[in-house]
Amino acid sequence: MPSRSSFATKPGRYVLAALATLSCAAAALPVAAQASVTIYGTVDSGLLSMSNYSAGVGYVPTTAHSGSAFKAKDGGLGASNWGIKGSEDLGGGLRANFQLQGLFNTTNGTTGGANSSSTTSFFNQLSVVGLSGGFGEIKLGRQFSPSAWAMQYTDARGFRYFGSALTALVGMNSASRSWIGNNSNVAFGTIYNDNTIVYTTPTWNQLKLDFAYTFGEGGGKANSQQSVAAFYHSGGLKLSALYYNGYGNNLPNATALYTAALGSASAGAAAASAAGFSPTANTNRLYSIGALYNTGPYTVSGQYYAARNPDHAIMPGGSDSLDMWNIGAGWRPAPYLNITTAFYHTKDNKNAGSKSTQFVLGMEYLFSKRTLAYVQGAYVSNDGSNMALSPVYGSPVAAGKDARAWMVGLRHSF
Repeated sequence: MPSRSSFATKPGRYVLAALATLSCAAAALPVAAQASVTIYGTVDSGLLSMSNYSAGVGYVPTTAHSGSAFKAKDGGLGASNWGIKGSEDLGGGLRANFQLQGLFNTTNGTTGGANSSSTTSFFNQLSVVGLSGGFGEIKLGRQFSPSAWAMQYTDARGFRYFGSALTALVGMNSASRSWIGNNSNVAFGTIYNDNTIVYTTPTWNQLKLDFAYTFGEGGGKANSQQSVAAFYHSGGLKLSALYYNGYGNNLPNATALYTAALGSASAGAAAASAAGFSPTANTNRLYSIGALYNTGPYTVSGQYYAARNPDHAIMPGGSDSLDMWNIGAGWRPAPYLNITTAFYHTKDNKNAGSKSTQFVLGMEYLFSKRTLAYVQGAYVSNDGSNMALSPVYGSPVAAGKDARAWMVGLRHSF
């Protein structure tokens, strides 16, 4: 009878031979078989104290206010989200890519968020598929707009949900009086685009461009949007420039607001049409330029935005022309400590005397590359019945009133 050791030796030889055969077969497969999928996300939650919350509907400016509040808040630096992304090597330098990303709220566990049609989507931030290679990259689906990337690229405060170019842009949209805040199809520029194709060029002499076209549901130029953004990076210098144009952006919001005021859907639609709102009205144009310079532990930045409504279809008391500029600075006294500050000023060219300013200071302590704690404070001054700039994204304040806010929180990425 064969011994236990001989029994173990023969099957072992068979296993080794099989593994060698599989390895040879795998090596003979084309490179195109290589693919990867990653699950990732960020959890950001804290405590927020803010004064003069709006008592109105969404971001529509109103002087009605509900006083101050201290509460739990998701997203002090950015909203909590999770996503899935993957890439497959198709050979010859060509790759197929996809990315799905959506929000979740740490305070109550809800998922998803508003899309462009005033409903909610599970993957409300990104749902894209595309190809990349030596020609650059093409992406199709719902995605971050070029204006969002330009905004983040040259602002010392970045894309933070507390006191940044993002909250300043939201304030400009609120000043139009034709954006409620329940959809991402805003009055000036945008953060997200549905039904969009984006082409990103290869980097040439430290410069790359984003070209985007958003298809309207009705075809042609109705509800369509177009943009081009430029990004330059050389050493410590970054430059950004943006041109954004859109049709029909304010029609759904204007119709809803007139309907609520008049008590009839047909009367609301007729009033919106009489005011000049339509699927082809050119109501959304945004220009911006920006610069950011980093040297050692120090960063300085500045940006200018011009928001325009070429067809001048506006709600009563709203605006079709606003300018915004900002300056910012950052300091890293140690690798684990980041301090940023910025000042934002918005001026309404339509309504004399209407303006807003925002000053913010924040500090972040890095426990690791993935985990940090933060504390930040802001003061906002609003002058004018349509100026309702809030220092906190997703937290509207009353128009024509000052607002103070501070927040502490914890953020972890995985």
